[in-house]
Amino acid sequence: MTVPTIDTQDFCRRADTAAGSLPLAEMLRLAAMLVSEEGALAWRLTGRSGLRPDGSRQSFLRLEADGRLLMRCARCLEPITVALEVARDYRMVATEAQAEVEDAEEDDVDVLVSSRQLRLDELIEDEAIMALPVAPRHDACRAPAVSEGSADADDGVPPNPFSALSSLRRGGAGGDDGSGKA
Repeated sequence: MTVPTIDTQDFCRRADTAAGSLPLAEMLRLAAMLVSEEGALAWRLTGRSGLRPDGSRQSFLRLEADGRLLMRCARCLEPITVALEVARDYRMVATEAQAEVEDAEEDDVDVLVSSRQLRLDELIEDEAIMALPVAPRHDACRAPAVSEGSADADDGVPPNPFSALSSLRRGGAGGDDGSGKA
């Protein structure tokens, strides 16, 4: 299904709702962070508007999206299924400058510049990326297996990457004894 482009003011004024499914393969930035592009995010956007104390109208959008994504475990490097859930509220404003000022002051909702052609696919992808865990991990997993070529030939233990630094500390390879004098 093609994700529509909306006029945010009309969408909110009419209290419209749009929903659909966006394939992961169509979200290139998000797909680059995943193990597999298979699957999709289900999404729903609702608009509403209300009166401000001064009698003018204020527009709001609510985006909800969810799906199951396959990422790489930060510990064992094996695939892990991540349940992604996005629920974000936006208050619409007229200009980018207004958005910058008011977004810094606003805690309950994000401030978004109103647009005649808001691309929902980009908004959904942006929110999905921000909702990803930084370092997904299994509840219990093992350390990654050491490949055969990486172990030290003598004892089968991988070399310590910091062992070269110990010779520097003893005044070895670099000639610096750590005192600041060469």
